Amino acid sequence: MKTTRLSSCLLLVGSIFSISAFSTIVLAGPYVPVVTPPGAVPGIGPGIIAPSSVFGKEYTHDLDHDAMGVLSPEQIVAWDGSAGAADGIDIKLFPRPTYPPESQIDAIANHNDALFTTLRQDRSHLIFSHDDFFTQYLPGPGGPVPFSSFAMPATGPIPLSGGGVIGGSAELSIETAGAFGLPVQTLWAPAPIINGMVALRDIDGVEVWGPEPGFVADTDKYSIDLDIMTGSPVSPATSVWNLSGSTYIDLPTIKAAVESVLGPITPTAYLPRPDGENLREIQAFNLDALMVRDTIGDIDRFDGLADGSPGDQIIFSIRQIVDPADPTGYYATGSELFVLDATTGPLGTTYLFHGGHFWSKAYADLALRVGPGGPFNGRGVIDINAIESVGNQVVPEPATLLLMGLGLATVVALRRVRS
Repeated sequence: MKTTRLSSCLLLVGSIFSISAFSTIVLAGPYVPVVTPPGAVPGIGPGIIAPSSVFGKEYTHDLDHDAMGVLSPEQIVAWDGSAGAADGIDIKLFPRPTYPPESQIDAIANHNDALFTTLRQDRSHLIFSHDDFFTQYLPGPGGPVPFSSFAMPATGPIPLSGGGVIGGSAELSIETAGAFGLPVQTLWAPAPIINGMVALRDIDGVEVWGPEPGFVADTDKYSIDLDIMTGSPVSPATSVWNLSGSTYIDLPTIKAAVESVLGPITPTAYLPRPDGENLREIQAFNLDALMVRDTIGDIDRFDGLADGSPGDQIIFSIRQIVDPADPTGYYATGSELFVLDATTGPLGTTYLFHGGHFWSKAYADLALRVGPGGPFNGRGVIDINAIESVGNQVVPEPATLLLMGLGLATVVALRRVRS
C-alpha cells in the first residue's frame, strides 16, 4: 500500500475507530476480507492494532507453500488474521529473464510500504519474525563451540536477554514505538491466526496494508534464497527483485552497505547451511527481510538525487553470519536492521533507530540473546527474517473525513434552523 501522511487532527478524529490490541483465535476457515472504513488507511498512536483489523496481509513460508500447506515455490499466501488464508500472488508466474529457475522467496515488500517513514521516526510499531535456523554456542572444553541448530520453536514464548518475550519462528512479534512510552517486545500474531489450516514452521516474509481481499496482492519487491545463486559470469547476483523480473538492488551493493557498518567480512566468518556447505566472502551475504520506500522516478529503479536529498530507501536485514573469532560469535547476528538510501549509497548506510534504540549488532548481542533458562542449552542470538510496520488503528482517508465533517456540519445547521 502506498504511503499516506496523516495529520494530527486526522489521528484524533480517527481514534473513534481504535480497536483492541489483542486478537481472538478462532477455528480455521476460508479467507474472509477485512472490513474497514471507506478509504481506510493505517493510523498511528498509542496501543496496538489487532492483526484481524490490518488489511491486505501476506506472508511467505520457509519452504514456500500455498494456503493449504502444499509446497509451492514462490507462492505468497494471503491471511485474514482470524485463521483464514488463501493463495495470493505466485511470483513464478512473473518471469525473471536473468534467473528463471523456481526458487524460495525469503523477503517481500511493496515499493512504497505504508508506514516506512513513521517506522523510521519511531512512531509506528515494528512487527517481525525470526528464523527457525540459527547458530547457538554450546560450552566446550576449549571455550564456546558454534552449533547450528533447527531448535527454534515454531511457537513461543521465547524469552530474550533484553526482557522481551516474543513469539516463535512461525509467529509475528512486535516492538512498540518509542514515541508512545516505554517500548515492549511481545507476541503480535500467533501462528493459528496466521493460517489455521497449516502447521506453520517458519514465517520468512510479511507484507501488510495492501488491498482487500488480501489475495489481490501488492507485493512488487522480493528476495529469493540464496542471493548468490542468482548471479552469472556476466551479471552480478540480485538481492532485491522487481515483480517485473528485473534487478532492483544487486548483491554487491548489499554487501558494501553491510560492510560499511560492520567492517569487512573476515576470513573466519561464514554463512552456515543445514547441508554443511558453509558459504564465505560475498556468498555469505543473503538479504532476508525488507521494507521499501521508492518515491523517486521509476519504481523499478533504486534512484538517488543529485542535490543530496534523500532518495529511494530500503530497510533490510541479512541472514546470520557466524564468526567464531568475533567476541560476539558472529560477524552479523542477522538481527541488525540497516537503512540504505540510494542518494548516499552503501557508504551512507545506518542502523534503523526504533523502540528507543538502534537495531545494531551491539544491541542484538545485548538484548536478543536466548540461552539457558529458555528453550536452549547454549546461547545464541535470534535471526530476524521478516519485517513490517503497524500502528494502533485504521482510519478513513482525509477526503472521507472531510465529507464526514461536512455531513455532520450540515446536520447541525439543519437542527439549528428547525429550532
